[in-house]
Amino acid sequence: MFSDNGAKVDIISASEIKDGIHKMQTTRIDVVISDFDLGPQNGIDFISRLKKQIQHSPITIFTGDQGPAIAKEALKAGIDYYYQKNGDPDFEKALLNTFIRQVVRWKQTEEAHQYAETNFRTIVEATEDSIYMIDRHYRYLFINKPHQKRLGIYGEEYESKMYKDLHSDDENRRFIASMSQVITHSNFYLEEYEKEGRFYYRKFIPIKYPSSSQILAVTVVSTDMTDRVRLEEEVAKGASLMTATLESTSDGIFVVDRAGKIINYNQKFLEMWYIPETVIDERDEEVLLAYLEDQLEDRDGFIEKVNWLRSNPERDAFDVLEFRDGRIFERMTLPQRLGGTIIGRVWSFRDVTEQRSTLGTLQITQANYRSVVESTGDSIFMVDNESCYIFMNSYHRRKLGDLADKYLEQRMRVMLPPGEDKRFDEAVSRVFSTKKMHMDELHWLGRDYIRRFSPVSDEESEVVRAVTVVLTDISERKAAEEEVKHSEERLKILFDHAPEAYFLTDIKGTFVDSNLAVTALTGFTKEDLHGRNIFTMGLIGTMHITKTAVLFARNALGKSTGPDEMKIRRKDGSEVYAEVVTYPIRIVDQSLVMTIARDITLRREAEKALKEREEQYRLLVNNANEGVFVLRGTTIIFSNPKASDILKRSSGELSGQDLMSWIHPDDIEGFKILIAEVASSGVVRAGHNIRIYNNTGEVRWLESGLVSIIWKDGPALLFLGNDVTDRKIAQDTVVQSNKKLNLLSSITRHDVLNQITILLAYLDLLKKKNKDEKLAPYIEKQVEATQAIRGQIVFTKEYQDVGVKAPQWQIVADKIHSAKDVRRCDFVTWDTSLEHLEIFADPLLEKVFLNLISNSLMHGEKVSRIHFSAVQQEGSLILVYEDDGVGIPDKEKRKIFEHGFGKNTGFGLFLSREILSITGLTITEKGKPGEGVRFEILVPAHMHRTA
Repeated sequence: MFSDNGAKVDIISASEIKDGIHKMQTTRIDVVISDFDLGPQNGIDFISRLKKQIQHSPITIFTGDQGPAIAKEALKAGIDYYYQKNGDPDFEKALLNTFIRQVVRWKQTEEAHQYAETNFRTIVEATEDSIYMIDRHYRYLFINKPHQKRLGIYGEEYESKMYKDLHSDDENRRFIASMSQVITHSNFYLEEYEKEGRFYYRKFIPIKYPSSSQILAVTVVSTDMTDRVRLEEEVAKGASLMTATLESTSDGIFVVDRAGKIINYNQKFLEMWYIPETVIDERDEEVLLAYLEDQLEDRDGFIEKVNWLRSNPERDAFDVLEFRDGRIFERMTLPQRLGGTIIGRVWSFRDVTEQRSTLGTLQITQANYRSVVESTGDSIFMVDNESCYIFMNSYHRRKLGDLADKYLEQRMRVMLPPGEDKRFDEAVSRVFSTKKMHMDELHWLGRDYIRRFSPVSDEESEVVRAVTVVLTDISERKAAEEEVKHSEERLKILFDHAPEAYFLTDIKGTFVDSNLAVTALTGFTKEDLHGRNIFTMGLIGTMHITKTAVLFARNALGKSTGPDEMKIRRKDGSEVYAEVVTYPIRIVDQSLVMTIARDITLRREAEKALKEREEQYRLLVNNANEGVFVLRGTTIIFSNPKASDILKRSSGELSGQDLMSWIHPDDIEGFKILIAEVASSGVVRAGHNIRIYNNTGEVRWLESGLVSIIWKDGPALLFLGNDVTDRKIAQDTVVQSNKKLNLLSSITRHDVLNQITILLAYLDLLKKKNKDEKLAPYIEKQVEATQAIRGQIVFTKEYQDVGVKAPQWQIVADKIHSAKDVRRCDFVTWDTSLEHLEIFADPLLEKVFLNLISNSLMHGEKVSRIHFSAVQQEGSLILVYEDDGVGIPDKEKRKIFEHGFGKNTGFGLFLSREILSITGLTITEKGKPGEGVRFEILVPAHMHRTA
């Protein structure tokens, strides 16, 4: 029925309601046409069931010739359209055909609109951008959720809201202005703005009537671009920083990619290599390197290194280039990486010509010889928690003079100005309590000192045992600081606002302006310089006129220069040196040159002074009253005349020798530990005493100082040795005094023993006559105590002679024989080698052998053999004493040498150990229990010899 106008329409008929509903559930139906009269049921019931059972209900058209009541009931039941029949079938068919087409088209249009609206809302709500619609009266029509979140509103709160209701006055005015642009020009509008520290990009899109250009509303899309803006700022800042860094460095730098194309360089590189613009403009590494290699002494080595780096792009390199004109450059090159990929290579060149010829050697020399002065020029002493001297170095003793020995055991306040003793005690107490270094200043004997209090702690417990005090004389420094302070006060007004001199000139060198620091540098005031020309007024030295002109020419091309050194002639005719940097600038369309100058005259004078001080330090070392050795490891690589005098060897004989070969065996291990500690920590160690043999075999005592230094481009140790042998001799004199004291002690002991004997007799008589059993235990305790006192006094007789006489060489066999005769023991034997063996020991060595024999006879129970022998061991000697008695239990092997341990007096083996330790000998027991004792006496090398 619809073929007349070309529409393709499929018509499906149903004979009953159930069949019709089934077909609509299985087939897509656009329009349902039902008449009111359907037999047993009417069309209204059919349409009602249809609406309930079909999810996507098609368009329903109800036909009939009933009255308005039926039509109203049908519409109420949910029918979309009611078509009234008029009786003419052909006309009704044509009219119904047209009507159906229209309603289907409306339905399809409505569904398409709903679909498009759904997609639009999904996209709008899913985006992170703020999207909202405003009508011509600035009323919100729609706001998506991201924009609601930005405004702090939710749901439909925005309905009927004006833009000004949710924004500040400034934002409202800006928004109205932007909307005016859209409405006026009938086109979209873009803008950027900032709000509360964040940046936004906003686009206004007009919504127009389809049939006219009139704008209905405006859709606004606002994008937060803060991260992008900040990223762009960081990128710009990084690029600016890289450019500034590249141009501000004093090194010449250029960068090439993997293909050999030059991608970057700085002005300093061109100046250092005198590279013309025509060469660098090629941007070709091959062309550039060909130009560079012609200036070098070792052209082939330069090319070889470049080729090696091309074959090994991942490697870096450092070397020194020598030029034909005498200049010296350091060259450093590294691969340029992006992530983990090598994308090119960076070349860096530093001009070290002057540094190599002056500063390098001078700075190392200054550091080495300054270490000599610092090691010997400070007063160093150690005190306990009562501020009593424990130790003082020779420098401090010289300061105290004859009072040094007298003060060694007295309070520190005795040696301080009035009022300083309390401050000293407080500083010592603070270090003991806090375990931290304390520093203050002291004025003493007309000099100024920095005083450093440092804790001396146990390594394991960290308990502070003493405090080391170092006095450093800073009188000259304080005087210099005072002078500098006065100078700064006089110049303070000139330099408050500008520590460096700033010259502002035009491109031809005519002064436009200057600051106050310029007057201090040149002597010319701002008025003196204004309008005058830098090239004609004589401010620049004659030798630097051409160089200055080149700098201005580069500024004319827009390139900065420097730093460069210039000689400046002051207004009074004197000359100073300045380090200058220039920058091209523009002020009010005028090209100007800003020159920044720093006075470096003092630095140049200091370089000259370094050369003079090198000779001064050399004289100081050569005339020092201490032996000065420079060691690499333990090998001597330098020594001063005093060192030769101490060791009785010339400097040539000392050079290359191992210092360790002349040190006393007992001091070798301690000296090795000292060297390792200084080498690892770099700290100064002083005040250690060691013994050393000179060329004549004489033992000399040295008070040493040790510090880590750099010597001839390598690590080394500075060893200072102060000969204190005479002081040790003085200590021996004290031993002689002790002998006299021992004599007095012997007399006193004899008298005391007589009285104890009388006391014991009376106690024995009291025991016999005592009738009170309760008093018996008390009398017995008195007897035991008196016997103990007697034993201790008897021990003092044995111990008083230990260390009184100087050690001497003694034949071992003779001393054993004497001890054997005293004990009348026939089964004591010894090796024949002991007949010629001599040991350097205390004269009481015989007492040691006698104690060993006595102990075997008293405690060995079954001893029938006692034998002495000797065994060599790595330069040392082990003297062995053995018997065949019951031996000593393992748990008592270490206790037997303790004072008071044993079954008798408990003093024998303790005394033996003390006698042997005077010359560094040690004794241990290594026998097996049940098989007899085995005492081993270890005699260090140089403490035994063959007669």
